[in-house]
Amino acid sequence: MYSTGNVRALALAGALAALSANALGQGASRRLAAVTAPQHAPLFVDSETVKRRGSVVSFKYILDVPPSPEQSKGSDAWRSNEVEASIDCDKKTVTVRRLVAYSGPRGTGSATAAHSYLAPSVKPGPIARKTTFAYLEAHLCP
Repeated sequence: MYSTGNVRALALAGALAALSANALGQGASRRLAAVTAPQHAPLFVDSETVKRRGSVVSFKYILDVPPSPEQSKGSDAWRSNEVEASIDCDKKTVTVRRLVAYSGPRGTGSATAAHSYLAPSVKPGPIARKTTFAYLEAHLCP
């Protein structure tokens, strides 16, 4: 008989395995376009995911994350986050829907975590200057 904790651990392991398998399939179909973002970690838009509807553009982007100072000793590996979001170009707002963290750069390696922002209370937020979303807005909005 499994305890509740063991069942949760098995469920989490299964979900991460499914994410990893899905990530390998997705990685092959990504077309990453570099986004100009001065003094910012490497930022890429997956061109295959860009969809426009009126003033709203939906897309996935990848943000490479440098290792922390503790991890960087003897390691030059970068991790990455793939984020699914939409920007309303007219209203200058952003809505984030999903985040998947990967063990390698540019959305490679195994998926290590995932979070969906699908609660009814998720509302668009303003885009602040010189932020990741400001650079994405400049890249994606006419």
